Amino acid sequence: MQVFHLSHIDLDGYGCQFVSRHFFENITYYNANYGKEVSARLKEIIGAIPKHSAQKVLVLVTDLNLTLGEAEFLQKESEALRLQGKEVELLLLDHHITGQDAAQSYHWYHLDVERSASKITYETLKEHYKPLQEGALEKLTPMVEMINSIDIWQEEGFGFELGKVCMRMIASTHELNRFMFDVEHRAYKFALLEHVPSYIHQENGAVRFDNDLFRLKKIALGGDPDAETMDNIASNAQVALLSRKKEACSVACEGKKGFLSYSMGGISVLANLFLRQNPEFDFYMDVSFRGNVSLRSNGKCDVSSISKQYFNGGGHKNASGGKIEGFKESFSYYDIKEQLEGVFAQEAAGDSDGFFANRFGF
Repeated sequence: MQVFHLSHIDLDGYGCQFVSRHFFENITYYNANYGKEVSARLKEIIGAIPKHSAQKVLVLVTDLNLTLGEAEFLQKESEALRLQGKEVELLLLDHHITGQDAAQSYHWYHLDVERSASKITYETLKEHYKPLQEGALEKLTPMVEMINSIDIWQEEGFGFELGKVCMRMIASTHELNRFMFDVEHRAYKFALLEHVPSYIHQENGAVRFDNDLFRLKKIALGGDPDAETMDNIASNAQVALLSRKKEACSVACEGKKGFLSYSMGGISVLANLFLRQNPEFDFYMDVSFRGNVSLRSNGKCDVSSISKQYFNGGGHKNASGGKIEGFKESFSYYDIKEQLEGVFAQEAAGDSDGFFANRFGF
């Protein structure tokens, strides 16, 4: 069976996926915050389902309540796939009361406001599927109880203090950007969660894990915690991953070759390291979720000129910034790249207003 698992981006959401990876071998993960991103990820999942494979598909959604429109979309798309001979099962496991209308309308939408989504997911999968490895249930049971305590805020519940540390850990683990490094970002969180069972039954385990966490993060990122700072470890990890994407992420402007990243933030150390290790690039640029642009160079081009001409910005020759006018937010890197390439192409032709009028209907 091929599983497509969409979940939230907090501890409970990743907890659901931490559980499901112990029950399914062939699983593709997606994560979303609330709002437009949920619909975008649902469309991604439907588009990713192989239409000509005989393998059964499970679309699993956890810790996210769907609107009636989103639930209807899933229902109609799954029905269409079944008409094509594809065996598709839908399963939504959630605990947010705001999903009540959709839960009352669709049999595959299971709502339980008394338990965390991780606990609902664990108990549901345990009932219907066999764990992949012996001992998985012994490891997962206390983990799930801990997440349940913190997510529904039971201060006297099992592992509540350790849950607080884990909740902050998930919320603050931003060294690997999830829009640029979706798989690696999730794997990083899973690697940290893997350490939690060894602390659950320790005396003062919450404090011990809190003290050890920074070191564990350094190790998970592939660094030497005794010889390297987190800034250098994180930058080296990021640059190694970005360097694998050089062809897909390169852009051209006025005969100069640039690298485009999305929503990385704070790129000074990262950009300079990337440009040193990848001398074929003349500049590095990052676009934020709101269309703000940061540009860096190492002397091979004047990014202040690029910023002024294309992004109504300015700055220094090697460090500058601006903003993409008419920017359309997206959860897809390639949408952002398309917008940027359109700015470069149309501005060079002297018709940036025409580009945005055609692209976005202004």
